[in-house]
Amino acid sequence: MKQIAAACRVSDPTVYGWLRSSQPRNKHLAMLATFLDTTVDFLVNGEQSETRDEIIQELRTLVPKLSTKQLEILLQTAKEFSKKTA
Repeated sequence: MKQIAAACRVSDPTVYGWLRSSQPRNKHLAMLATFLDTTVDFLVNGEQSETRDEIIQELRTLVPKLSTKQLEILLQTAKEFSKKTA
């Protein structure tokens, strides 16, 4: 519980509330999905997005083909996106 609370930047009682009855706010759903390595769609609807899975699979195919410089750019871009969802 403490790890989830820390990852979502909320208190332990807030996490307990989510488990009992309340739903996390959108910004917390995004953090929770990241922590659990899933999507907000899965947390809310119980379904994994096929599109997301397809994108991840394509990235796994493409990443080994990139140059070091391209990988650095991709990594920096991903870090910037993750800051915006936090």
